[in-house]
Amino acid sequence: MGFFKSNQFKVLLGVILIACGIIIYSTVNTEENVLANTVSYISVPLQKSFSNLSNSAHDFDYYFKEKDELKDENEKLKKEISELRDTVIDYYDVKRENARFAKYYEFKNLNKSFQFVSAAVIGSSPGDFLGEFVIDCGYKSGISVNDAVITENGMIGVISQVNSVSSKVKTILSPKANIGALNSRTGENGIVNGATEKIRDNLTKMKFVSAQSDLQNGDIVSTSGLSGMYPKNLKIGKILSVDYDDYESSYYATVEPFENIKDIKYVFVVTDFQGKGELNIDLNK
Repeated sequence: MGFFKSNQFKVLLGVILIACGIIIYSTVNTEENVLANTVSYISVPLQKSFSNLSNSAHDFDYYFKEKDELKDENEKLKKEISELRDTVIDYYDVKRENARFAKYYEFKNLNKSFQFVSAAVIGSSPGDFLGEFVIDCGYKSGISVNDAVITENGMIGVISQVNSVSSKVKTILSPKANIGALNSRTGENGIVNGATEKIRDNLTKMKFVSAQSDLQNGDIVSTSGLSGMYPKNLKIGKILSVDYDDYESSYYATVEPFENIKDIKYVFVVTDFQGKGELNIDLNK
C-alpha cells in the first residue's frame, strides 16, 4: 500500500494519464481525418460530375443552338444556289434563243416577205421515230395546215394537223410527205417523199425523176414552190446516190437532209410569204 502513496506511483500515474491523453487525442484526430477523407472521397467526384454535367448541358444547349443556326444558314445557301442555278439556266436559255433568232433574222433578211412563228418540239412518235413530231404552237399563233416548217438550214417538214395550242409536223423523212422539189443545179423537178427503211439513217428520197435527168451526187435539193404552199428555194438536202425503183418504174435520188431531224428541238413555221397560194396546186394529194 505504501507504494500507491509514494511519489514514484504518482509520477508513474501521471505518465500513464499523459500517454492515454495522447492516445485518445490521436484517435479522435484519426477518426476526424478518416471522416474528412471519406467525405472528400465521395464529394469530390460528385462535384466533378455536377461540374461536368453543367458544362455538358451548356455545351448541349450551345450545340443545338449552333445546329439550328447552321441549318437556317444551310437552307438560305441552298435557296441562293437554287436561284443562281435558275439564273444561269435562264441566261443560257436566253443566249440560245438569241443565237437561234439571230440565224433566223439572217434567213429573214434574205426572205423579207416571210412571216415566222417560233416553236419548240414537245413530242414525237412513240417507239421508233416515224418522221413526225409535235410542236407547242397552233392556230392561235397563226399556224395552218401545210405551212412549211424550217430551221436555219432549210425546210424539214410541213404542218399536217393543227389545234389551238399545238401542231403535228410530218417531216421530209415521213412516207406521208409529198413535197415539190427540184435539183438546184439543173432545175429538174421531183417529189420528196420519205421511206420507212431510210428513216433510221436520217435519209429521204426525191422520187419520180426523169430517166434523162442529170442528177449527180452532191447536188442540192430544194423546194420547187410550184404548189404555192411552200416558199421556193428552201434547202432540203444533198443527193447521195441515184437509183432505179423497179416497183415504181422510175428513178429516184437518196437525199441526206441538212438537219438531223430526230435531234431537232426548235423550229420556225412559215405562216406567210409572198406568192403563197397563188397557184393553188396541192401536191400532197
